[in-house]
Amino acid sequence: MSFSPSFLPAIAGLSFAIVAQAAANPAAACQSPVLRPMVPIRFGDDAANEWTTPFFEGAEYDPAVTDPEELFGQPIGSRLASHAEILTMLRAMAATSDRVKLSSYGRTFEGRELVTVTITSPANHARMDEIRENARLLFDPRLASAEVVDGLAEGQPGVAWMGYGIHGDETSASEAAVPFVYHLAASTDDSVVAALERVVVVLDPCLNPDGRERIRSMVEQSAGYRANLDDGAMQRGRWPGGRGNHYLFDMNRDWMAGEAPETRGRWARLLELPPQLFVDAHEMSGLDTFLFYPQASPRNGYLPERLNHWQSLLAADAARVFDAFGWGYYTREWADALYPGYSDAWGSLTGAIGMLYEQGRTIGAPLQRESGEIVSYRETVHGQIAASLSNLMTFAQNKEAILGDYVAHRRLAMDPESKLGRRAFAVVPSRDVTRDARFLRALLGQGIEVQRADAAFEAKYVEGALGERDDTLEFPAGTWIVPAAQPQGALVRAYLDFDQRLDEEFLAKERASIERGQGSKIYDVTGWDLGRQFGVQGFWIDAPGVAATAAGPLVAPSGPVGDLASAYAWVADGDDSRSLAFAARAMELGAQVHVSDEDFRARGGSGALALPRGSFLLRRHENEAGIEAIVAQAAQESGAVVHGVSTGRSADEGPDLGGGHFQLLRRPRVALFSNTPVSRTDFGHVWSYLDQDLGVPVTLVDAQGDRRVDLDRYNVLIAPPGLGSILAERKDALVDWVRGGGTLIVIGSTAAAVAKEDSGLSENRRRRDVLEELDGYGWRAERERKAYEIAIDMVNLYGGAVDAADATAPQQDSAPGQAPGAAPAPESGTPDAEGPKAASPAAETLDEWRRQFSPEGVILRARMDPAAWITAGVGAHGDEEDQPLDLAVPFAGHTVLMPAVRPALRLASASELRLAGLLWPEARVRIADSAWLTVEPLGRGQVISFAASPVFRGSWRGTSRLFGNAVLIGPGMTD
Repeated sequence: MSFSPSFLPAIAGLSFAIVAQAAANPAAACQSPVLRPMVPIRFGDDAANEWTTPFFEGAEYDPAVTDPEELFGQPIGSRLASHAEILTMLRAMAATSDRVKLSSYGRTFEGRELVTVTITSPANHARMDEIRENARLLFDPRLASAEVVDGLAEGQPGVAWMGYGIHGDETSASEAAVPFVYHLAASTDDSVVAALERVVVVLDPCLNPDGRERIRSMVEQSAGYRANLDDGAMQRGRWPGGRGNHYLFDMNRDWMAGEAPETRGRWARLLELPPQLFVDAHEMSGLDTFLFYPQASPRNGYLPERLNHWQSLLAADAARVFDAFGWGYYTREWADALYPGYSDAWGSLTGAIGMLYEQGRTIGAPLQRESGEIVSYRETVHGQIAASLSNLMTFAQNKEAILGDYVAHRRLAMDPESKLGRRAFAVVPSRDVTRDARFLRALLGQGIEVQRADAAFEAKYVEGALGERDDTLEFPAGTWIVPAAQPQGALVRAYLDFDQRLDEEFLAKERASIERGQGSKIYDVTGWDLGRQFGVQGFWIDAPGVAATAAGPLVAPSGPVGDLASAYAWVADGDDSRSLAFAARAMELGAQVHVSDEDFRARGGSGALALPRGSFLLRRHENEAGIEAIVAQAAQESGAVVHGVSTGRSADEGPDLGGGHFQLLRRPRVALFSNTPVSRTDFGHVWSYLDQDLGVPVTLVDAQGDRRVDLDRYNVLIAPPGLGSILAERKDALVDWVRGGGTLIVIGSTAAAVAKEDSGLSENRRRRDVLEELDGYGWRAERERKAYEIAIDMVNLYGGAVDAADATAPQQDSAPGQAPGAAPAPESGTPDAEGPKAASPAAETLDEWRRQFSPEGVILRARMDPAAWITAGVGAHGDEEDQPLDLAVPFAGHTVLMPAVRPALRLASASELRLAGLLWPEARVRIADSAWLTVEPLGRGQVISFAASPVFRGSWRGTSRLFGNAVLIGPGMTD
């Protein structure tokens, strides 16, 4: 900035006058009309964009009940309330209203309290024990006669579960909870009083307090005196936002597995008083309006038959309310009913009416939509309240019929002759007690009945997780049996069926949408099941009818076994994933730890111990005095079973404990890339696994930070999806670091970026970059398969005719829409009755076409290399020593890696590839025989590439061990 010479004296004179005045009267200087006084920034809606319409027009309230706005100091919804403020206002209403009771049901990772507010009439509160007992009979109609259960619909109030803000940055939902509770707690309106006689409302005001506080902090820290109406402004949040919990888990996808403590606490609370209405309030893009159910296609086949009827009725009533306000809204456009892991899906599968709200969000401040309309924060809060009150009133009016349909759904689930059938899910306990325990916790925590077989039994019509089928199969005593015919039977089948298929009508629409350039309409994964996700040995069988005992949570041995003081060495079973945490903690405490590359038998205090490859060994002579205390501490903190062994001599002809089959590990020093453009949920799953399961210290490295980060501080660097451009900018430094001995782990799209030829980090290649070389890659894949089918032809070897077919030709690509193995399309067009056919497209065009059909989320078959160190402890052993093992793995997107070296996991051929989910033939052709996991040496280091996340949604325990091995064992496997 510059000033003209004539202006300078005026500035100088003004400055002198201000200084002179301040010297004479300091107080006057503070009140100068030239310098305006500082005032605190106003958060939330500004004065020009206030929403002043009352939430409840003309309502009158009991003055004895605390008005939350008296505590808040301004209209609720005009700014973001903190979680602490929300709890304070709710507690004040509970203390002054006989309609309200507040209960705590848990804590978040960051220590914030999780609460529910129960609102109903005083008379219902007085008989709540009776209401709970009757609810138990409705939940399990086996407990009373049909006459008794059916008679409950008249006098038993319905239960409405209303949950707000499971995504923390969808803030209007939790904001709406407070005035909604006040209206129910204090309104003198006859309709409210009558509704609370017929309904018990269990309201969870803030499902994700940690995420809410994260986004609230961001919004307040970036606020200014001027309102910013831009929907994309950083003032509305930045990476990682507030969607997830502390570890950034999307808890709206966690209802099947229950990896988050918030979810598990919620299950328990719901089972105390199971609902018949289940409201799940969310937000969507601020440029959108308001969506509520009924749902779009496709639909899960185990949902209640009358669900669409009731959703349509509730929607019609809500629509009339929205019409009166002149608000925009819609139904059925994109929120489908397929995936059973959502909040409302859980409610619906248990027999309730699941209702989703999606309000266009503003995140605590006014926002301008594309039409020019300005939407205040308080108006979005009003939308949530209006939908909630309308649905609640409709539920109350139709309570008897809704309870009748609820009981009918639960009876159908218990009927062995229904579509749920006479089947049961059987799980054979494994040596990995952690995985088994998590699986049982997920089922038992949701009220799913599990039995434990008292004796061995023979099951009929057995279907395995990898497609195996047997007429009969023997199962051992202790097998867990989950009958499909039980009150929670819809959850059992929706969660555990191996392959839930889409109907032909929807598939035709989906195919047309893709082929016409409109993209997929699939909203989430199409392949899932808890058995394969947790990696348990699960089978569908005919219900065996054997003697069994109700199963409880798995309690397994842990800690040191034997006399630590006299042990020659200590070993931990590598098939138990707790052993990884033990080894990590022992190294952190300074111990020298080895890992085995073969099975071995050690001599323990109670006899010979059979231990698999991947087991961990600590030798006394390599460690300093006090190693016993380290072993004990590491065993206690990890929960692992650690055996003291008496000698280094093998108990059989296998490896002795002092030989070369035990590789010395290096303590992992781990760095994890974070910040944009990293995928926040994939980052969260990795971070959670490292911190909670593996128990290794991890440094979060800012992907946008200083390029001079000293990589030499770390020997493991993890790059989740989304980091391709960042790694490209730093490739020279990364190449040097890996060559110097570092282990670089890349996942998903980042693995695809590293597979580019100019990265200098990998010999893998993206399929799209090697289309002219696919025959060679196919030949390698076939030779790998043949390597496990060795047969010596003595005639050809020592004389006679030579078999020229020394290799099987790679599978031909299929044309678009053709099934794999079908006759290939001609190389050029040929005429027919319709006229000339189109010429075969160029390879690049064909591959681009096929990429459109990349799956949203499926389960695929992969074959493990049994000799690769990274596959130790994964799955069961093959039928024969050194035989490959098939493994179910998650896959999504179009990252297809063509490996130059034998992959640790290679995806199966096209005919065997799909295990579950929608996988179009075009995608099958692209993905078949590609690599899911590779380990490539580079200098003295290595690059480990995962085509998809091995810790997807935190529940893929069947593949997370691979990631744990990469982090913990990897540094010891470099030169």
